[in-house]
Amino acid sequence: MKSLARIVIFAILMSGCSEVERGDDAKDSAAMVRIAYKARKAGNIEAAISLYNKTIKTNPNDPEGYLGLAESYIDKNLLDAASEYVKKAEKVDGDPKKIAYIRGKILLVSGDDAAAEKEFLKYETADSMNALGAIYDNREQHSKAQNLYKRVIAKSPDYMDAYNNMGLSLLVCKKYKEAISYLENACSFPEANVAFRSNLAFAYALSGNIQKARDVFAQDFDGKELEERVAYIEDVVASLK
Repeated sequence: MKSLARIVIFAILMSGCSEVERGDDAKDSAAMVRIAYKARKAGNIEAAISLYNKTIKTNPNDPEGYLGLAESYIDKNLLDAASEYVKKAEKVDGDPKKIAYIRGKILLVSGDDAAAEKEFLKYETADSMNALGAIYDNREQHSKAQNLYKRVIAKSPDYMDAYNNMGLSLLVCKKYKEAISYLENACSFPEANVAFRSNLAFAYALSGNIQKARDVFAQDFDGKELEERVAYIEDVVASLK
């Protein structure tokens, strides 16, 4: 079961932290931030970085451009660069709640869970509570983590990553039916990508429903690639028994 926990917790740490999209703004820099955010969430990190850089050129005093770059460089595991952009956001009076969250995220990815926890505890935002859940899951404090994910969902029902993280946390606890329900919810969002659907397929496979896992994979893969995905997940499930 420890092997399953490692697989699932890794997925939580990689996908469980994300920011809530900012509201409408008529300014050009704000429009670019929104487009860059969508590019980053779709996995197009280079396009996001390019757009965030254009944001900064358009409006050097917009902290969202710097914070967006910090998030993008975290995605690329370039943590020193991410830290520098957080500092720049601070200099132009960036939102301290967002800054604390992103600084905590940098610490979390670097492996300093204790320092990350302190940053996330500074403000009770959906982002920070979701990230704290990832920390507690990593410590095998799954009930504590799941309570946080529930609070995030209650606070922000459109927070897709909290459904995903809740589902993955429940998988570790072998609560497959509940896990599948939350992962189905995560996959129902328009912005859900192949990573979310792969988590759902994994949950179905663990529950013993390989055909349903295949059906989920078939939304993104076909032919030889589909068969390889199904064969791989069957091997993973078999290794965990």
